[in-house]
Amino acid sequence: MMFAHVTHDQLARDVTAAALAALGIVQLLSPGCFESIRMYFRGAWAGLSNEQSERLKSVIEARTRAEGARGSARHAGLFTIAMGLFGLWPAIPYVMPYAASCLGMAYATWMAYRQFRRATELRFAPLVRRTPLEALPPVAIVSAALCLIGTAAFASIPQFRIAAAVVVVSMIVLVAIAWRIAVAPAVLFGTDPQVEYAVDKRVRFCRATGLVALACAPPTVFALLAWAQLPSPSGLLWLMMLLVIAGFIATRVVSLNPLREGIALA
Repeated sequence: MMFAHVTHDQLARDVTAAALAALGIVQLLSPGCFESIRMYFRGAWAGLSNEQSERLKSVIEARTRAEGARGSARHAGLFTIAMGLFGLWPAIPYVMPYAASCLGMAYATWMAYRQFRRATELRFAPLVRRTPLEALPPVAIVSAALCLIGTAAFASIPQFRIAAAVVVVSMIVLVAIAWRIAVAPAVLFGTDPQVEYAVDKRVRFCRATGLVALACAPPTVFALLAWAQLPSPSGLLWLMMLLVIAGFIATRVVSLNPLREGIALA
């Protein structure tokens, strides 16, 4: 009975604020959890010899040291906590703080990549042709488009117009960063080009698709919360919500799939 007076909007704000505060604390305690490359190679060691494992470990450690952008992750953590508190203000659209926190995590990832490019003095062009679709497969692009279309449909309802606009802007920024990572040239140390290229390829794919999945997260949260507040939603909005959810699930599957795969070295 003590929660009987709590509205859907207030409940959404409270849950979002608590989730953002917890997420920000995790970022502060483990600043490498969102931009670290180690998590991309959990299944990469299967089938490797001791010598190959040492080579892979050496390259991963070298790249981790070169990126060294933990400060930006801590800043993102503080920003995430602040957004959680900011979202408790009734005048703020409930999804805005979450969308802003996703932008903060994207900023930390982008700064890690930029730091690596600045820290690397030797650059070698790969001997094989690369295309952006290697890092951003068509399914990820189509899924992001579905989320964008689904979110835009809710903008036709006046009470959700501002929140939908915020989510759409955050999506565009996140996808733009993902695209920049996908089209960036390979950056190698030159010590062990074969392993460095394999590491660069996987990191590029996981970061680009991970950012697209992150871009689809605010639309999913927004669509579910908006749907819950509508007294009699139309069939079209039901379809749009399903498209958003399907797009988010597809991007998550694409971004997480390589984590289980091994890596082939000569």
